[in-house]
Amino acid sequence: MYKYLFSFLLILFLTQPSQIFADGHEELVSGVINAISIDANGNVEGILIMKNDGDFVNIDIKSGENPTEFGLENIAGDRWIGNQNDNAKEVAIKLKDHQKRFAPLTVLHEEGAAKEITDMENRNVKTNLSFLFACFAVAWVAFFAYVLIINGRLRKASK
Repeated sequence: MYKYLFSFLLILFLTQPSQIFADGHEELVSGVINAISIDANGNVEGILIMKNDGDFVNIDIKSGENPTEFGLENIAGDRWIGNQNDNAKEVAIKLKDHQKRFAPLTVLHEEGAAKEITDMENRNVKTNLSFLFACFAVAWVAFFAYVLIINGRLRKASK
């Protein structure tokens, strides 16, 4: 019994992907900005992201036909949405602000070219406690209903 459980857990551990893929061959990377590459015109060419495991990923910022999209928040929580074509100077300012604050970002990229850069998703755990309570309540009700059903069947079987 324990041998099968151990084997199952070992296989599960070994088959876990080391990277998270979005749609198709797009990859998600989360981390903080270590360096920003800016050209002579003040436009961002690329960023160097440090992931939580200490590895670095170089991400190119695209402009042109399919520019990189941004959804970033400032320290006050105001959301800013833009892209590399329309707001190139503002992108540089926002990314420098994120670098100074060590604010984590999530980057959706394909082959090293960023498609979307957003703030790393942070959820308020306190707002999810009611859902957690509801799930536990349903689970306990189901458990006690199962115990009552089994108890009834045992009484019938013992007669």
